[in-house]
Amino acid sequence: MILSESTQSPVVRIGPNELSFATEEALKTIHNPGPDSGHFTKQGTIESLLAKLIWAAPNLLTTTDRTAHKRLRTALQPAFTAKALMEQEDIVQHHVNRAVESLGAELTDQSTVSISDHVGKMIWSIVGDLSFGEPLLHDQMSTYEKMKYTYGKGAPLLELFQFLTEIPIFGGLAKLPVMTVPHVFRVPKNFLLMNQLRGCIERQGGRKDFLTAILSAKESAGLTQAEILSNSALFAMVGYDTSATTLSAVFYHVLREPDHYRRIQEEVRGAYSSVSEITAQSVLRLSYLNACVQETLRLTPPINGRGSHRISPGATIDGLYVPKGVNVSADIWTIQRRPEYWALADKFRPDRWTDNGPGTVFEHDVRTSYRPFLVGPRVCIGREMALQSIRLTVAKIAFVYDLEMANRDTFVWERDAGNDYVWHDYNVLVKKAA
Repeated sequence: MILSESTQSPVVRIGPNELSFATEEALKTIHNPGPDSGHFTKQGTIESLLAKLIWAAPNLLTTTDRTAHKRLRTALQPAFTAKALMEQEDIVQHHVNRAVESLGAELTDQSTVSISDHVGKMIWSIVGDLSFGEPLLHDQMSTYEKMKYTYGKGAPLLELFQFLTEIPIFGGLAKLPVMTVPHVFRVPKNFLLMNQLRGCIERQGGRKDFLTAILSAKESAGLTQAEILSNSALFAMVGYDTSATTLSAVFYHVLREPDHYRRIQEEVRGAYSSVSEITAQSVLRLSYLNACVQETLRLTPPINGRGSHRISPGATIDGLYVPKGVNVSADIWTIQRRPEYWALADKFRPDRWTDNGPGTVFEHDVRTSYRPFLVGPRVCIGREMALQSIRLTVAKIAFVYDLEMANRDTFVWERDAGNDYVWHDYNVLVKKAA
């Protein structure tokens, strides 16, 4: 759901029992409420209903109980610390380097390459390797893409089921989407069979990855193998989708206005003499590259508020009392493009992150409304891991290749890409710069 610019109200009724908010205050209240606001639960949302039907065991996404969620998050947190990211960098570097080399093999003087497909396959290999100790097969990626496509195209149908399930006599209809396309909704359950997980565990050896990190916490947290499998599959699927989408969007924005790509190249080539020198730690100093990533996440958040419904406990949200039982959400896309919060709100302007002092155009940007990874106890646990892969990939490709966007005249992200629960139908094509 993307609210149009013509919508003047910061709160819109988008369903019989559903309100969408577009303010920073509403986002904080819904996802990080204070002691007086009550708890905005996921229990009873369409996401929680579907999650129970399609996931074999609880994970960070599906768990609605706060205590159970805290237990899982505590158990998984060791995989996402700064120390863990440093230990996992060799794995990420291996796949990024292979992707950079294979891009060169495909780029000829006359060729056009889908950089969306290219980085998507790379991210799939990274998250599979980190999640299960070995790259996942690309036919699994294809199956997941079909599932994502079905979810996206079926979003209006899911909303209808959400409405109907609020009527007791129709409660059983929540299962119909799963019964209609069972091969798609079974993907999470069949993502990796339990005996395959055991094989992955046995092959870990001295590796440092997501799986070894949560295995080390298994005993203290009391995680079952089903929970380990469920959370590993969740990380692979969500990590793939968000990172691949963001990488495609970065290249879309910086190549659509080529000066941005040239500035990244100047920064990267001025900082390194060889592509092998580019590390996860050193790219943090590349201010313009990082600003381009931040601006991409502002304009093109990988997951919008539509997939983060909550149920009001009976609370006031940004001055409006919302009765108990009403579905509420915060529209991140709209919040991060509101003219009240951002100068040149719909423009790709990375300088807003580096040149925003007194007297500048961006002096009054409300940067606290920038929340592409949500906020509160359910803020994305893997955000730094995703950013690590994104920064490294952009830096290395920009260092090695002079590119331009091949479908600049025919593809406009906001017009042509679909955004329901997740982004789909986007394809950024590149070629060698003239």
